[in-house]
Amino acid sequence: MGQFLEALRDRSNGTAEFRRASDGLARLLCDSTLPKLGAVNDPAGVSCHVMLVPILRAGLALLPSFTQVLADSPVAMLGMARDATTAEAQAYYRKLPATLPTKALVLDPMLATGGSMALAVGLLLERQYSPENIFYTGVLAAPEGWQRLSSLIPEGNMTVAAVDAGLDERKFIVPGLGDYGDRYWGT
Repeated sequence: MGQFLEALRDRSNGTAEFRRASDGLARLLCDSTLPKLGAVNDPAGVSCHVMLVPILRAGLALLPSFTQVLADSPVAMLGMARDATTAEAQAYYRKLPATLPTKALVLDPMLATGGSMALAVGLLLERQYSPENIFYTGVLAAPEGWQRLSSLIPEGNMTVAAVDAGLDERKFIVPGLGDYGDRYWGT
């Protein structure tokens, strides 16, 4: 994972290099997450029991690695935006299937304050998911976000490539790697 993280952190890398590193890391994160979902020897068998939930738009960068393996899994969409002044997450879009699988896996590369994940978990709890059946996979976390999320779902259900030092005054992960969505999508 180290070589991919190093490439993601390198701010001189352009969109193509960032995407290659992100896609490579997403495959490794998928491999690390599957056993937690109960897919040790048969990933296809768990597909119909797991709903993939990318947080728009950065979470879409992780999605292909998971849909390649969990090809029958439905994909829900949650749109979240961070208020620039308060750093609090606001939901602007949600689309979930009418029939929900047993487990939900939320995909969001950056876990800073944990606000988006707290909102996502709250929505899933409203839809009758138990905390034990909610999972998270991301690239980087700040200790503050990790702690907040682990108070909502079991820590063993959480997968990230690295936990960084903390948050700066703007509530961005330090050292971090910049805005994941902007860098992945070239905006």
